[in-house]
Amino acid sequence: MIIKNIEIKEYQKTFLSKTYFGKELFDIRKGWYLKIKTEEKFGIGEAAPIPFMSKESHADAGYALDGFKIALQDIDYDVSIEELLLLSDVHGFNNPSAKFAIQSAVYDLESQFQNKTVSQFLNSQSSNKININTLVHENSIITNDNTKVLKIKIHSNSIYEIKDSIDQLLDTYSNDVKLRIDFNGCLDLVKGIRICKELESYNIDYIEQPLAMDNLDDLYELRMHSNIPIAADEGLFDYNFVEKLIQESAADVFIVKPTLIGGYDDLNKIADLCTENDIRLVLTSSFETRIAQLFITHMIASLNIREYCGVFNVKLFEDEPDFPILNSQYIISEKPGLNI
Repeated sequence: MIIKNIEIKEYQKTFLSKTYFGKELFDIRKGWYLKIKTEEKFGIGEAAPIPFMSKESHADAGYALDGFKIALQDIDYDVSIEELLLLSDVHGFNNPSAKFAIQSAVYDLESQFQNKTVSQFLNSQSSNKININTLVHENSIITNDNTKVLKIKIHSNSIYEIKDSIDQLLDTYSNDVKLRIDFNGCLDLVKGIRICKELESYNIDYIEQPLAMDNLDDLYELRMHSNIPIAADEGLFDYNFVEKLIQESAADVFIVKPTLIGGYDDLNKIADLCTENDIRLVLTSSFETRIAQLFITHMIASLNIREYCGVFNVKLFEDEPDFPILNSQYIISEKPGLNI
């Protein structure tokens, strides 16, 4: 492809309601849009690091995208997708959000030239639909009667408060809904063992991040004492750490945020590890805008992940469109590229 122009645009959006990242509440989301243009088409990507969680800062991601743009200035010859992906490795080194954005734009553009969706381009045997979990949130998109899997964030270690929260939810949702309970690391080992025991009577899919990730021995111990699957979330943006989690047998489920991982190649390596070690893999967004979330949906579809994943389940910003979710499923558009 012959690239005519590259645009980088910074954005700052206000959440419709304050949103948790880990244990912190935020009302603003900042990021960058990258657009790669040819004569007749364009591909788009989004880089949106999370404060205190991502490897890079907001400014770092912007510098990395600028470096990618400079590398392609004044080039008037046909650039291959392999060359562009190599540049995503170079300028995305230690900048996974930037690498994610570059690969999103590259795959979006190339798949349009191939007249395929991004997921079909990545895998000709990809699914055309993905399963979506409901998130308990005042701006949740999925209606109660369409909910199959329900995720709730709990910021308490009181078993009475936890049970009361769950019981109130089950008054609203169907009793056969599966629950995912995210503690964001607020428990210790003793409390975790007790709470997992107390919650066994509920239909729980998994307990997410019950303990802090700085003590894998405790996480393993909790898993050995729990009849409920244990899911790990925080820290799963480093391949070596993922390997260590597997070696320590510390979790049954890995929850991965692709924008913190980097490119599709990085995610594929982790997906292969999960398959080889019988670990369930769930992908979620990091509350980015629809650009990043669309790329994540195509990643999910291309990897044929059947788990209920965390994308397009909350309306985050006033200017974002609602995405049609029917029976907890999102249907991938047949239009080429990401269909922005």
